Amino acid sequence: MIAQLAHHTAQRLVRALPGPAADRLAVLLARVAFHLRVPARRTHEANLGLLLPDLRESERHRMTRAAFEHFSLSFVDFLRLDCMAPADLRRSVRVEGEAHLRAAMASGRGVVVLSAHLGNWEWGAAFLGALGVPIHLAARPHGRGVEPFFQERRRVFGVDSLEPTALFSSVSGALRAGEWVALMGDRGADAKHGGSVCGWAAALAQRTRSLILPAAMVRNEQGGHTLMVGPPLEPAEVRCGAHRELMGRWLRSNASQWAAFEPLPEGLT
Repeated sequence: MIAQLAHHTAQRLVRALPGPAADRLAVLLARVAFHLRVPARRTHEANLGLLLPDLRESERHRMTRAAFEHFSLSFVDFLRLDCMAPADLRRSVRVEGEAHLRAAMASGRGVVVLSAHLGNWEWGAAFLGALGVPIHLAARPHGRGVEPFFQERRRVFGVDSLEPTALFSSVSGALRAGEWVALMGDRGADAKHGGSVCGWAAALAQRTRSLILPAAMVRNEQGGHTLMVGPPLEPAEVRCGAHRELMGRWLRSNASQWAAFEPLPEGLT
């Protein structure tokens, strides 16, 4: 109940405040959380140590604070989505690797979008939906009171959340129908026991004859967003580390936008 109230209050504030004021408030709250040393701060700094082992402690602190701020700003951007037209979203995003995206769209095959909690992943899914891609999210639900809040805003752009109680059959069915399913490779496949989402994605793609498309949406230096898209991968390439290598480069280049607030699955970095 408290989380639900907090999300709806945040939505009202974002609608009531001018854009720059809402952004400043988001950054302020993120800095408060950082200085309170919430558990996510320790986890993020530990994950940065795995990703960038030569990073000095002071630099880890700075990058973690930046990640808190970016996460908060991304949430504010997400709250703005339901007031944004699909055409406006399409115009606001630059695509790196557009040929890879177009090739996947033209393939007629199911596509596993394998991403990470990097940049603004909600905008990434919404952007694909705005392009007309039938996109589903296979993600851990936020909780009974909050998940409908997220689903309502995602549906504006045609983004569907798959039912977690029958996840394997739901994902397989969508892929066999030639639709797209987004997975996060920087979380364990199972909340209790870990395991590799990348390995699960490879098994799903092989079973359904689908492609695996590495992609991530990051904030660029001009204040807009860039969708980075890698070449479509076959399951065997993912098992050999092709996705892990590419995602590692993206994470290292944009570490201050990485919401690495949970322990990493083995082998990501």
